[in-house]
Amino acid sequence: MEWNDEFITHAQHELKAMVNDWKYDYGADDRACVAMLLWMVLKLNPEADIDPEFF
Repeated sequence: MEWNDEFITHAQHELKAMVNDWKYDYGADDRACVAMLLWMVLKLNPEADIDPEFF
């Protein structure tokens, strides 16, 4: 899979839909959704350097 503009745009739409589902299904606010996304980043890349201010 090539990371072209079409792929990135599709991924962005999928991510927005996922976040909207979390908000609807779990009553999550933006902060909770950010925490979940950052947790996913850490699961995919435990060495990721994430600024604690994002939490």
